Amino acid sequence: MAFRVGRLKTGQKLTVYFVSSGLLLSGLVWLIFFYFVRVTDQFGFENPHPIQGYVIVAHAIFALPAVWIYGFLWNLHVKPGWRARTRRWSGGTIWSLVLLMILSGYALYYIGNDTVRDWVSLLHWVPGMIALVIFLLHIRGTPLPTPDTHNGTPGPE
Repeated sequence: MAFRVGRLKTGQKLTVYFVSSGLLLSGLVWLIFFYFVRVTDQFGFENPHPIQGYVIVAHAIFALPAVWIYGFLWNLHVKPGWRARTRRWSGGTIWSLVLLMILSGYALYYIGNDTVRDWVSLLHWVPGMIALVIFLLHIRGTPLPTPDTHNGTPGPE
């Protein structure tokens, strides 16, 4: 079996996938309930569904180990892969989006202004959806044509 740079062991990979899936699923469920599911109270007012509070707590519970695990990935997976020049476009994009989601997640916790919070919310969940697509391409190993610095022609990632 050939050695692959930055390859995670099965347990490490499953942990990353479990925590990331928990973040993704709790975020998706929250988005669905936030934008599409409302309950009407006895006075006829539309209110957020009560499950939203529980789902956002689950999202926060997954976020704490995710920050730690993504930091762990930096040394074990990202740096070796970057030095080996493998899957840079997808790995670099994912890492940039993860940093944006971490910063916007903290901002959402502290921002009180509803208008600013709505914009920061978009800066949190839109990159999350983009990161999912890029991640699937990353694990599949799909290369995108990039200019080869030696002769100017598209080369492998």
